[in-house]
Amino acid sequence: MYKETRFLGENGFLNSAQDAQVRIPLARMILIALLLIGTLARLAPLAANRFHQDEAIYSYWGRLIASGRDPLLLTYPVDKPPLLPYLLALTFRVFRVSEVSARLPGVAASVLTTALTYSLARRVYGTGPALVAMVFMALSPFNILFAPTAFTDPLMVMWVVAALRCAVEGRWFWAGAFLGLAMATKQQGALFAPLIVAGGWAVMHDAQCTIHKVGWPIGLLGFALPMMMVTLWDAQRWSVQPSYFEQGLTSYGTLRLAPCAEWGRRCSEWLGWLRYITASPVLNLTLLVGVPLLLWISWREMRTSPAVRFDFVLSGFVALYLLAHWLWTFNVWDRYLLGLVPLLAMLLGRVMWGVGRVDNPAYGIAVVALVVILLARPAWLAAHSGYPVGGDHWAYVGIDAVADYLRAEMPPGSVLYHRYLGWHYLFYLFDAPVNLRWYNSPSRLAEDAQQMGDVPRYVVLPSWEPRLPVQAALRHVGLDLHPLFRTVRTDGTVSFTVYRIE
Repeated sequence: MYKETRFLGENGFLNSAQDAQVRIPLARMILIALLLIGTLARLAPLAANRFHQDEAIYSYWGRLIASGRDPLLLTYPVDKPPLLPYLLALTFRVFRVSEVSARLPGVAASVLTTALTYSLARRVYGTGPALVAMVFMALSPFNILFAPTAFTDPLMVMWVVAALRCAVEGRWFWAGAFLGLAMATKQQGALFAPLIVAGGWAVMHDAQCTIHKVGWPIGLLGFALPMMMVTLWDAQRWSVQPSYFEQGLTSYGTLRLAPCAEWGRRCSEWLGWLRYITASPVLNLTLLVGVPLLLWISWREMRTSPAVRFDFVLSGFVALYLLAHWLWTFNVWDRYLLGLVPLLAMLLGRVMWGVGRVDNPAYGIAVVALVVILLARPAWLAAHSGYPVGGDHWAYVGIDAVADYLRAEMPPGSVLYHRYLGWHYLFYLFDAPVNLRWYNSPSRLAEDAQQMGDVPRYVVLPSWEPRLPVQAALRHVGLDLHPLFRTVRTDGTVSFTVYRIE
């Protein structure tokens, strides 16, 4: 259909007949080495950080399912589709309940996304740009730090890339099915539907095959199958809980155009997260300057080159996605950018390979080596939790020790007050005989504690919640805080203090 750019030939560095026996293992060795390096980088911080609050609640849902206590999640308002909680439940049953077990699906999804991105880029652009994209995916700090988390995003992004990979080959049933699985993981998977449709059209536009002509109905059929299963699960809960989609809207709030006065702040915050995708000023500048230059140089070939059309699809989607998240009231969260990493990886490969016109093996080796060098230090820092991206970094250090202390010391039936740690307690104190009670202000805590009489009462204050307002409110009703246990970060700062209220 179009000429493939070759860095490794079909299977190796050289194209001569005498090297045919060497090329296949050499190419495979390079790819396997990249996957191994990427996997090791993702495993390094697997147990380094405690759960972010969202990781805690998703894992709590998984525990409810795995324990058999609530297999349909009828006892809790769920605001996400069910695929991740059920996958976590399976992981807990196989590997036992732990933070590490909950994060294994994210690591696996991130590694598979790396391989899928290489396969997709090779299909559209050729081996050389694909190899650059794979290096980017393996060593991107964003990918490394989001992989060892129990967030929905790594799994959703894997399904999106798989759907796009199928779409560029005209396999619309599977493209639709994988898009459905993305939406069964997280509602935001729907935002990538235009990318999958446009990407498939860009590459398959010239194909005169039957499956391309009937792609729409076949794709809708594939999409309907996982979504039907999600809807059937959701319908089982409607008599006692709102739909996950309705609950998601309630939890998230109304999506509307952001006030003009906030655009400057929002732009600055999004740019702050974007720079960590590579954490390399050189690569960030290469993308910022190179992608527009790539489009300007090659736009005349849009009618004849599927690769060029795909360039425009990727670039246009990234631009519109960022514009929408900037100008509308999307929360400025780093995880919302994870789906752009594979797209930027492919665009970087395209830019650095010279729009597919480079056939010089020496140049190819230099390009790949340069990307490795530029990403080596950011990848190392990411593997050691050196960037504030992905899961929690140090805010919840010691929450597991707090849970162990409370489980051992609290008498059955004790009241444990919480304001910011409720989701953590649901996971870490899953089967503890404790009465969790939420308070929204120190005065409300004092009022409720006064009414509890002689029931043992406890509260854990994190470092970001001041002690004095809580203590003043309790003293006003004749009670006080008595410190029992505290946890300390590696820098010597206190993270949590356990108090008994008497």
